[in-house]
Amino acid sequence: MKFRPIYFTHEAIDNMRKNFAMSSAAISTAALSLFLVGVFLLIFFVWNSFMGATLSKLEIEVFLKDSATPEQVENFQNEILSWDEVKTIKYISKDEALKIFKEKMKDKPEMLEAMTGNPLPASIRVFLNDAHDTDLVVGKIKGYKNLENLVEDATVDIKYGADYIEKLFSVIKLIGWVGLAAAALLCFASIVMIINTIRLTILARKREVSIMRLVGASKWFVRWPFLLEGMFQGFIGALISIGLVYFVKVWVLRQVTEVVPFLDLSVSNVLFLWLVLGMVLGGVLIGAAGSTIALRRFLKV
Repeated sequence: MKFRPIYFTHEAIDNMRKNFAMSSAAISTAALSLFLVGVFLLIFFVWNSFMGATLSKLEIEVFLKDSATPEQVENFQNEILSWDEVKTIKYISKDEALKIFKEKMKDKPEMLEAMTGNPLPASIRVFLNDAHDTDLVVGKIKGYKNLENLVEDATVDIKYGADYIEKLFSVIKLIGWVGLAAAALLCFASIVMIINTIRLTILARKREVSIMRLVGASKWFVRWPFLLEGMFQGFIGALISIGLVYFVKVWVLRQVTEVVPFLDLSVSNVLFLWLVLGMVLGGVLIGAAGSTIALRRFLKV
């Protein structure tokens, strides 16, 4: 059979026009299903962005002895900076530490008045490329050959929130698996809903399909208009769902951010573009799959 795209496209559009109610139902189902999947993925991207920003702020802090010489401190810093896991470091002098402490305690002047001198130690803050390397870097620091010249007690003077980090990683891993499972279930439910809706559309026209087969029309001659119709329905549904998801991204997230300004609830434009492309492709493929599966029983005449 010769493929005639203009004829089949015209037939598909004409079928959608003649069966406007059922086509509208299929488009609405596709739009709702893809919207639910899109919103869930948007939330998942926001969560990943938020957790990435949170993890990037994790640090290892090494409190130094007052007796540590500038040369010993400099050698230690150079050693740390040579490690691939380390992004950057920041040296906090005793005076800077006192200034930071006073800023934090400005609402409690009685504590500041009770202080005499500067009991705070200098420290080195270590920032990593990947927070998952925290334990590895802490182990390297503890294994530094001249560490005894720099800190009094490695178990006390090296702070990195071990319990907090382990719990945080556990939560991230759990939410990741739950997210993947939920996305898979939503996609499956979407496909089932769209297939059933398209099947009802074709069921209403089964007599037309049967007559075409009886007069000698090939399976593909019958299938192409329905296949294109399903793809058009999925595509239109995807466009509607993209508009709704974009509204959620722009307006809803903005409202949440205004209420809770310290939360970084953003999605990069690149990720959102991939989400849009995925929804368009998903709508077209689901529409095509729905038409193909729904037509199967009617092409056995």
